[in-house]
Amino acid sequence: MALGLKGGLVVAGFGMQIILARSLGPEGLGAYATFLALATVLSITGGFGMPMAAVRFVPVYLAAGQDAALRGFLSAARRLTLLTSIPVALGFALVFLLLPPLRDQAHAAVAAAAIIPVFGLGTLAAGLLQALARPMRADLLLNLFRTAMIAAFVLLARWWGFATAEIALWLTALAALLAALLTARAAGHALPVAPAGPRTEGERHHWIAAGMTFVLAMLSVSLIERLDTIMISALLGTEAAGIYSVASRLALTVMLATSSVLSLLAPALARQAAAGDRAGLQRSAALAAGLTLVLSLGVAGVLAAASPWLLPAFGRDFAAAGAPFAILLAGQVAVAACGAAGGLLALSGRNRALIIVALAAVILDMVLCLVLVPAFGSEGAAAATVTTLLAQAVALSIVVRRSLGVDPTLVGALLLAWRTIGRGIRKEGT
Repeated sequence: MALGLKGGLVVAGFGMQIILARSLGPEGLGAYATFLALATVLSITGGFGMPMAAVRFVPVYLAAGQDAALRGFLSAARRLTLLTSIPVALGFALVFLLLPPLRDQAHAAVAAAAIIPVFGLGTLAAGLLQALARPMRADLLLNLFRTAMIAAFVLLARWWGFATAEIALWLTALAALLAALLTARAAGHALPVAPAGPRTEGERHHWIAAGMTFVLAMLSVSLIERLDTIMISALLGTEAAGIYSVASRLALTVMLATSSVLSLLAPALARQAAAGDRAGLQRSAALAAGLTLVLSLGVAGVLAAASPWLLPAFGRDFAAAGAPFAILLAGQVAVAACGAAGGLLALSGRNRALIIVALAAVILDMVLCLVLVPAFGSEGAAAATVTTLLAQAVALSIVVRRSLGVDPTLVGALLLAWRTIGRGIRKEGT
């Protein structure tokens, strides 16, 4: 059922991208993708890391019966998300409204700013559903519903003849608001603790410390996913960014395999890390690595085979995205073989290492984009992204082995399987 839902997300995402591409054209899609990328990155900053903090702390509080601490965490998480995301959104809009060179893009910037707090609250509600072992409901409400609403709204705007990048951003904000409200309602109903009652925020400093770590880690991932599109828009123009954004968004479909597996196993990983269950953590990490690679190979294979027909479906100009698309697909599969090292570090509270690797990856990506995009265009942006993602994944897996004694990669999964088979053979021999 989970795979069916992920398949639905993929199909809905393809449909939305095709509708956007055909409604806005390469240049309009480039402007939309650039501002949406900026809003997504800033929403992570505004979210204060509370969605991932929920995945870490909520299962522990539920298992220990600490209802007051759970209520305190939920109250503080909502408050922190609003108190940070709203100023971030206002600051982003004011930059474009007050600086003359950027004022012609102010309409799009204001629309993108409206997305920031809505994304933050929706992601927080989805994180709570994941912590309550309901990741499919989170995907259904926050991702699938939002994607379908964006596609429907843009189709209506195209029908009425006013589909522009700015209008599409406002419609995205509306769809995100509806999805966030539904997700928050589902999270409230799924919570086994009454919302009213005693609450304590005695561990607030732990939540904030973990949240700041998660912000940096998630921000680095989001930046690396979107920096290529932003850099192409700045260096080569919005039309080139629009064409490249299709390849980037399609290739990121492979990452759904990683996110789906991690969302399913995150509560168990959090409990095992908190209990110091190294053997259980290795088994869960091995399962995550194996499932992630199999799913990634399957998705990448289907996309590669369908690319001669898939890319032209977005419009005649988008066939030029074939080369960067192939580079990005190959890179995503290689990254999947490294397992869910970043998630393991986040859930086990290895904050310092996660921050160092995350910041180093962002710096590496910026340098590579500045060097490769002017020289090689879209292919250079794809190569920069793949190199950065792979370097980050390898570095994180090394940190996990040294700090947790667990190998999160495909190699660790194969070694565990080999040892398990060997023990079975020895038992049969005796």
